[in-house]
Amino acid sequence: MKKIFCMALCMGMALSVRAGLEDLVISEIRVTPTEGEFFEIHNKGATEIDLSNVYVTDATGDGNFYYNITTGSNYGGGSSADFHAKFPNGAIIGAGEYQSIAINGSNFFGEYGINPTYELNESDSTPNMLEAVAGSINNQGGLSNAGEFLVLYFWDGSSDLVQDLDYVVWGDQAEAVDKSGVTIGGSTYLNETPIISQDVIASGVHTFIQSWQRIDLNEGTEILNGGNGISGHDETSENLSSTFAEGTPNPAGGITPVVAQFVINEIDAVSNSNDFIELYGNANTSTDGYTLVLYDGFTDVSTNVISLNGMNTDTNGYLVINTTLEGGADAVALYVSDVTNFNVGDAITSTDIMDAIVYDSGQADDAELLALINPGQPQVNEDANGDAMNESLIRCTNGSGGQLNTNSFKAFTPSPGAENADCVTFGDYYATADDTNATTLRNTLHDIIDDHCTFNYSGPSTCGSNTEDTWSLLSKADEDPDVPGQVWMVYKNNNFTFQGGGQQAYNREHTWPQSYGFSSGALGDNNAARTDVHHLMMSEVGYNGDRGNLYFDNCDAQCNERSTDTHENPNTPQNDTIGGGSGVYPGNSNWFDGNSFEVWNFRKGDIARAMFYLDVRYSGDVAGEVDLQLTDNASLIQTGAPYMGLLSTLLEWHVSDPVDDIERNRNDFIFTKQLNRNPFIDHPEWVECIFVTGGTCGTVDNDLIFENGFE
Repeated sequence: MKKIFCMALCMGMALSVRAGLEDLVISEIRVTPTEGEFFEIHNKGATEIDLSNVYVTDATGDGNFYYNITTGSNYGGGSSADFHAKFPNGAIIGAGEYQSIAINGSNFFGEYGINPTYELNESDSTPNMLEAVAGSINNQGGLSNAGEFLVLYFWDGSSDLVQDLDYVVWGDQAEAVDKSGVTIGGSTYLNETPIISQDVIASGVHTFIQSWQRIDLNEGTEILNGGNGISGHDETSENLSSTFAEGTPNPAGGITPVVAQFVINEIDAVSNSNDFIELYGNANTSTDGYTLVLYDGFTDVSTNVISLNGMNTDTNGYLVINTTLEGGADAVALYVSDVTNFNVGDAITSTDIMDAIVYDSGQADDAELLALINPGQPQVNEDANGDAMNESLIRCTNGSGGQLNTNSFKAFTPSPGAENADCVTFGDYYATADDTNATTLRNTLHDIIDDHCTFNYSGPSTCGSNTEDTWSLLSKADEDPDVPGQVWMVYKNNNFTFQGGGQQAYNREHTWPQSYGFSSGALGDNNAARTDVHHLMMSEVGYNGDRGNLYFDNCDAQCNERSTDTHENPNTPQNDTIGGGSGVYPGNSNWFDGNSFEVWNFRKGDIARAMFYLDVRYSGDVAGEVDLQLTDNASLIQTGAPYMGLLSTLLEWHVSDPVDDIERNRNDFIFTKQLNRNPFIDHPEWVECIFVTGGTCGTVDNDLIFENGFE
């Protein structure tokens, strides 16, 4: 099969691709204002390129995909302001040349003082782009401010497949494309980066007076082998947020020198070994012209000036500078200015500053140093955990927070020259929890975990700075820790490569069935309970269908068996495996009958603690939310009613399958998105206090569960 495919791709396409096309990139995009919309291409090679049979489009979605041009239908363009264009036959771009294509050409000269190289469709003397197919430029312009993509590709006019030359996404991933496994004619596309894993230039529109410009002509850390792009690239894998930056528009005049962007990503000022400063930014990028300045909080003058001339970030974007740092209160500042402009003993300055961190190891805040960073940003304490000798200050997560912001820094395990850990800490998150008795604990926990950040069930959301949906969240929450990009199924214990939402071999399991209190209906598609990722879990479609809306209970050997696959156990460093249905009840299988569903042993506690969370989180105290209740009365569990169970069985499962790292890590990830936690993962002892009649509160005594007849 692979040999047949290679013949179709390699002989039918690659041999007809002209030399030099691998040097063609999209170098600039301006999406606002409308009259200034354009994109720019660049030939970074040493020879001219024939642009015949090179296409460009921003059209995708609603079943239309640009690669369908080989079939003559469903190729997009010509409506909804989308276009699908082809460069004129015989068009040439010279070595090192930049060419601009105006989306709305009528005012291009007035906007930039020059004419574009091409425009989509105007009646003046500027050459027009050709329609890729009849009618594909009927509705000219424009590029969307958010949720848009632009692809430059080659098709020789006869092959089954096309080859991407460059692929850019901005705003969100709503318009992104993944051709993995798509078969056209006798040829099949290779796997690409799943949509949810594709990077975007930025989550919002660029500044009104600026454009997005490529600052890395080598296309960052794009995977070079095994993709559908030119020369085997996977064009969908480029780290666009690092290879594009904002700058003053300069169509067809070359890239305006855009300042390479860096952040101070980590510092270690109190250590058992060597102090260091870590910068993070574009990969393989020179830091010529940048300077680090160290400031002393006692004197408020500079104590050291470090030139970054002659240095470069590594292939992952890191640059580590080993230098002696004082313990605080002090500051490190990064300037876009040459070392010759600074001297030891200079006063604090914000001129040409790019980033800074003000830090201490237990000292009071220094108001003068805090002027270096954005208003309201904190001075951060390397000794926050009482272990400054063994911890550094890191952005949590890697690169987060933004320049001149310090609120994402945490004292954590040092990682110089490597990705910062997802150092989720919840500190005093439970400080107001009152475990005096079941009522006080239930009520105080509810107040802590309710009103979380909610996401749309499907499609872009607005939740703080996040624009994800439940599909994208689950792609990470249920990602196999040993196989990135694959999602792990809760019931069958197998994996699938995550390909986004829609009709897949997997779907989203509501462990508390949505028909029991919160189906879309009057509450809406995006009601909080329906979209709460703490109880949504990825499931193989058939197994999810078997579970349906059955309540949870122990079954017996007369029930239907749904076996599990064997899977490596990520909780153990040895070659330990979990799963593998035995055919003997209960074994390592799921079991069900017409009333209930018994989850396999390894996931019983996960399910139980998700149920306990929902019972406490949703109490009907907010308009549009329901009062979800666990019960042992099976007659109450019916469509439209907010009951689920069986409580006694879930209590058994909670004890028989204790909390493990899989649950902890899942809880940590969801906390970074929804901003609330499942308290019964963090404090499993609280289950007894709330859900066991007469259960002990304030102390850990899980044995009491069995004393109440649940064994």
